[in-house]
Amino acid sequence: MVEVALAIQFESAIGYRSVDLARIAEPWRDMLPNVSERPPLAPIAVEPDRPAVALKLSDETETPRLWLQNSDGSQLLQLQQDRLVVNWRKLPKDTPYPHYATIRAFLVEAWKRLSRVVEQVDLTLPPPSISEVLYVNRPEAGEGCDSPDGMSTIVAPWTGSMNDDFLPAPSGAGFFTRFELPDGRGWLAIEGQSGQSGDGRWITGLNLVSRGRASSPDLDGALDFMDLAHEWIVRGFTCITTAEAHERWGRTI
Repeated sequence: MVEVALAIQFESAIGYRSVDLARIAEPWRDMLPNVSERPPLAPIAVEPDRPAVALKLSDETETPRLWLQNSDGSQLLQLQQDRLVVNWRKLPKDTPYPHYATIRAFLVEAWKRLSRVVEQVDLTLPPPSISEVLYVNRPEAGEGCDSPDGMSTIVAPWTGSMNDDFLPAPSGAGFFTRFELPDGRGWLAIEGQSGQSGDGRWITGLNLVSRGRASSPDLDGALDFMDLAHEWIVRGFTCITTAEAHERWGRTI
């Protein structure tokens, strides 16, 4: 596991101004002192085949996305007019994964602080619309991912076999599959990619993302979907990966 992200998209833009950005960032100075700006992320939609409709912001000039990081970069909070995102990243490389409950608590605290500071600039935090949970996995060399056929030793549906020997060994491989969540609440998508980096190393990635609508127009509704999404990601990862990979990783479930 190299990264986990929990995201809430609001029903509308918050409406703060560029001159408010310093005040918006201030509540996190104690835990996320490193502040920078990035271009805003595009809106997300639950229906993956439907183009997202851009949200109309309250000001004519688009405000940037704030990046707020802790000292080693392992904790990241992203904030823009329509989005609140918290990330855990494996930085430095030996940083232990803190588990979902810890990252979820980070999101709850971020929501509370954002709500307070938005009120201070005479605005109201819009209700949640869409929730998203993302897990990024990068198996390392020696874990079955350092060769063209390594995908078949990690991903159960991937055979890696050919009908004949016409084609040479592939220089890359990938797959994408999507599963509907119960009661039409959203979906889980799993994507695997494998290929050579610039220095000749073989790199494999396995990403799982689940997206759906908040079950109610408040933080509890957003978290309710995230808890379901997390369960499906964990169980889906176990389902789609091989017993051989589980044994190498020491996985017990």
